[in-house]
Amino acid sequence: MAESTEVIKSLKKAANYTKLGMRDLGPKSFKKGQGALIKVLYKFSDEGALCKKKLEKVLGWRGKELRRVAKKAADNGYVIISDPQFKFEVSLTDKGKEVIKKRMTAEDRAADAILEALSGEERQQLLGITQKISKTCEDMGLDYSTIQKRAGHGKKHGCRRHDGHGHGKGCCHQGHGGSPKYVFVFEEGGHRHHR
Repeated sequence: MAESTEVIKSLKKAANYTKLGMRDLGPKSFKKGQGALIKVLYKFSDEGALCKKKLEKVLGWRGKELRRVAKKAADNGYVIISDPQFKFEVSLTDKGKEVIKKRMTAEDRAADAILEALSGEERQQLLGITQKISKTCEDMGLDYSTIQKRAGHGKKHGCRRHDGHGHGKGCCHQGHGGSPKYVFVFEEGGHRHHR
Protein backbone atom coordinates (compact mmCIF):
# COMPACT_ATOMS: atom_id res chain seq x y z
CA MET A 1 0.00 0.00 0.00
CA ALA A 2 1.33 3.43 -0.95
CA GLU A 3 2.07 5.82 1.92
CA SER A 4 -0.54 8.37 0.77
CA THR A 5 -3.22 5.68 0.53
CA GLU A 6 -2.37 4.46 4.03
CA VAL A 7 -2.60 8.01 5.41
CA ILE A 8 -5.99 8.59 3.76
CA LYS A 9 -7.26 5.25 5.08
CA SER A 10 -6.14 6.17 8.61
CA LEU A 11 -7.67 9.65 8.30
CA LYS A 12 -10.99 8.16 7.17
CA LYS A 13 -11.00 5.67 10.05
CA ALA A 14 -10.29 8.45 12.58
CA ALA A 15 -13.04 10.61 11.03
CA ASN A 16 -15.52 7.73 11.28
CA TYR A 17 -14.60 7.11 14.92
CA THR A 18 -15.01 10.84 15.55
CA LYS A 19 -18.52 10.76 14.07
CA LEU A 20 -19.41 7.77 16.23
CA GLY A 21 -18.01 9.47 19.32
CA MET A 22 -19.88 12.73 18.69
CA ARG A 23 -23.07 10.79 18.03
CA ASP A 24 -22.78 8.73 21.22
CA LEU A 25 -21.34 11.38 23.56
CA GLY A 26 -22.67 14.58 22.04
CA PRO A 27 -26.11 16.16 22.31
CA LYS A 28 -28.70 14.26 20.30
CA SER A 29 -30.94 17.23 19.61
CA PHE A 30 -28.52 18.82 17.14
CA LYS A 31 -29.11 16.11 14.59
CA LYS A 32 -32.56 17.01 13.34
CA GLY A 33 -35.62 19.10 13.90
CA GLN A 34 -35.78 21.71 16.62
CA GLY A 35 -32.22 21.17 17.82
CA ALA A 36 -30.77 21.82 14.36
CA LEU A 37 -33.00 24.87 13.92
CA ILE A 38 -32.07 26.54 17.20
CA LYS A 39 -28.36 25.82 16.72
CA VAL A 40 -28.38 27.45 13.29
CA LEU A 41 -30.29 30.42 14.71
CA TYR A 42 -27.71 30.74 17.48
CA LYS A 43 -24.76 30.54 15.09
CA PHE A 44 -26.03 32.72 12.25
CA SER A 45 -28.57 35.21 13.61
CA ASP A 46 -26.33 38.19 14.39
CA GLU A 47 -29.27 40.55 14.07
CA GLY A 48 -31.48 38.34 16.24
CA ALA A 49 -33.60 36.71 13.52
CA LEU A 50 -33.21 34.72 10.31
CA CYS A 51 -35.62 34.80 7.40
CA LYS A 52 -37.21 31.71 5.88
CA LYS A 53 -35.02 31.86 2.77
CA LYS A 54 -31.76 31.96 4.75
CA LEU A 55 -32.88 29.12 7.04
CA GLU A 56 -33.87 26.96 4.05
CA LYS A 57 -30.45 27.55 2.48
CA VAL A 58 -28.39 26.84 5.59
CA LEU A 59 -30.40 23.84 6.78
CA GLY A 60 -31.18 22.42 3.34
CA TRP A 61 -34.86 21.98 4.22
CA ARG A 62 -37.94 22.71 2.13
CA GLY A 63 -40.27 25.51 3.23
CA LYS A 64 -42.98 23.14 4.45
CA GLU A 65 -40.50 21.23 6.64
CA LEU A 66 -39.08 24.46 8.02
CA ARG A 67 -42.53 25.82 8.94
CA ARG A 68 -43.47 22.57 10.70
CA VAL A 69 -40.27 22.43 12.77
CA ALA A 70 -40.33 26.18 13.54
CA LYS A 71 -43.96 25.95 14.72
CA LYS A 72 -43.08 23.04 17.00
CA ALA A 73 -40.09 24.96 18.41
CA ALA A 74 -42.33 28.00 18.94
CA ASP A 75 -44.92 25.84 20.75
CA ASN A 76 -42.11 24.67 23.06
CA GLY A 77 -40.99 28.24 23.70
CA TYR A 78 -37.61 27.98 21.95
CA VAL A 79 -38.27 30.44 19.10
CA ILE A 80 -40.55 33.28 18.07
CA ILE A 81 -41.97 33.38 14.54
CA SER A 82 -42.71 36.88 13.31
CA ASP A 83 -44.86 37.64 10.27
CA PRO A 84 -45.56 33.93 9.62
CA GLN A 85 -47.68 34.49 6.49
CA PHE A 86 -45.15 36.60 4.59
CA LYS A 87 -41.48 37.08 5.51
CA PHE A 88 -41.52 34.29 8.10
CA GLU A 89 -38.64 35.36 10.33
CA VAL A 90 -37.54 33.17 13.23
CA SER A 91 -35.61 34.27 16.32
CA LEU A 92 -34.47 32.56 19.52
CA THR A 93 -36.15 33.17 22.85
CA ASP A 94 -34.20 33.30 26.13
CA LYS A 95 -35.29 29.71 26.74
CA GLY A 96 -33.94 28.69 23.33
CA LYS A 97 -30.61 30.39 24.02
CA GLU A 98 -30.32 28.60 27.37
CA VAL A 99 -30.96 25.22 25.76
CA ILE A 100 -28.46 25.77 22.96
CA LYS A 101 -25.71 26.91 25.32
CA LYS A 102 -26.15 23.74 27.40
CA ARG A 103 -26.09 21.61 24.26
CA MET A 104 -22.97 23.33 22.94
CA THR A 105 -21.24 22.72 26.26
CA ALA A 106 -22.11 19.03 25.90
CA GLU A 107 -20.74 19.06 22.34
CA ASP A 108 -17.48 20.61 23.56
CA ARG A 109 -17.18 17.94 26.30
CA ALA A 110 -17.64 15.19 23.70
CA ALA A 111 -14.98 16.74 21.45
CA ASP A 112 -12.58 17.07 24.40
CA ALA A 113 -13.08 13.40 25.28
CA ILE A 114 -12.39 12.27 21.70
CA LEU A 115 -9.19 14.36 21.47
CA GLU A 116 -8.07 13.65 25.04
CA ALA A 117 -4.88 11.87 23.92
CA LEU A 118 -3.68 14.94 22.00
CA SER A 119 -1.84 17.88 23.54
CA GLY A 120 -2.94 21.42 22.77
CA GLU A 121 -0.07 21.77 20.31
CA GLU A 122 -1.00 18.49 18.59
CA ARG A 123 -4.62 19.65 18.26
CA GLN A 124 -3.45 22.84 16.53
CA GLN A 125 -1.19 20.80 14.24
CA LEU A 126 -4.08 18.47 13.39
CA LEU A 127 -6.31 21.45 12.65
CA GLY A 128 -3.68 22.91 10.33
CA ILE A 129 -3.18 19.59 8.55
CA THR A 130 -6.89 18.97 7.97
CA GLN A 131 -7.36 22.55 6.73
CA LYS A 132 -4.50 22.03 4.26
CA ILE A 133 -6.12 18.84 2.98
CA SER A 134 -9.45 20.63 2.53
CA LYS A 135 -7.76 23.51 0.71
CA THR A 136 -5.94 21.11 -1.63
CA CYS A 137 -9.24 19.40 -2.47
CA GLU A 138 -10.89 22.78 -3.13
CA ASP A 139 -7.98 23.75 -5.40
CA MET A 140 -8.52 20.49 -7.29
CA GLY A 141 -12.05 21.69 -8.06
CA LEU A 142 -13.85 19.28 -5.74
CA ASP A 143 -17.27 20.58 -4.71
CA TYR A 144 -18.02 19.91 -1.04
CA SER A 145 -21.74 20.56 -1.58
CA THR A 146 -22.03 17.34 -3.60
CA ILE A 147 -21.72 15.26 -0.41
CA GLN A 148 -24.15 17.27 1.70
CA LYS A 149 -27.33 15.44 0.78
CA ARG A 150 -28.01 12.04 2.25
CA ALA A 151 -28.24 9.11 -0.10
CA GLY A 152 -31.78 8.72 -1.38
CA HIS A 153 -32.83 12.24 -0.36
CA GLY A 154 -33.76 13.28 -3.88
CA LYS A 155 -35.94 10.25 -4.54
CA LYS A 156 -39.68 10.34 -4.26
CA HIS A 157 -39.81 8.67 -0.87
CA GLY A 158 -36.15 8.87 0.18
CA CYS A 159 -36.08 5.13 0.85
CA ARG A 160 -32.83 3.42 -0.09
CA ARG A 161 -34.27 -0.04 0.45
CA HIS A 162 -37.16 0.46 -1.96
CA ASP A 163 -35.51 2.99 -4.27
CA GLY A 164 -38.69 5.10 -4.25
CA HIS A 165 -41.02 2.22 -5.23
CA GLY A 166 -43.33 2.02 -2.22
CA HIS A 167 -43.00 0.88 1.35
CA GLY A 168 -44.09 -2.05 3.43
CA LYS A 169 -45.15 -2.05 7.06
CA GLY A 170 -42.23 -1.19 9.32
CA CYS A 171 -40.15 -0.14 6.34
CA CYS A 172 -37.00 1.93 6.70
CA HIS A 173 -37.15 2.31 10.46
CA GLN A 174 -40.41 4.31 10.11
CA GLY A 175 -38.26 7.33 9.28
CA HIS A 176 -40.26 8.88 6.44
CA GLY A 177 -42.46 11.19 8.46
CA GLY A 178 -39.82 12.38 10.92
CA SER A 179 -37.97 15.66 11.14
CA PRO A 180 -35.49 16.57 8.42
CA LYS A 181 -32.00 15.32 9.20
CA TYR A 182 -29.17 17.73 9.88
CA VAL A 183 -25.77 17.49 11.51
CA PHE A 184 -23.82 20.65 12.15
CA VAL A 185 -20.19 20.07 13.10
CA PHE A 186 -17.81 22.81 14.25
CA GLU A 187 -17.77 24.77 10.99
CA GLU A 188 -18.56 28.43 10.40
CA GLY A 189 -19.59 30.07 7.17
CA GLY A 190 -22.73 28.12 6.35
CA HIS A 191 -21.22 24.74 5.46
CA ARG A 192 -23.55 21.87 6.23
CA HIS A 193 -22.52 18.38 7.24
CA HIS A 194 -25.12 15.66 6.73
CA ARG A 195 -24.84 12.10 7.92
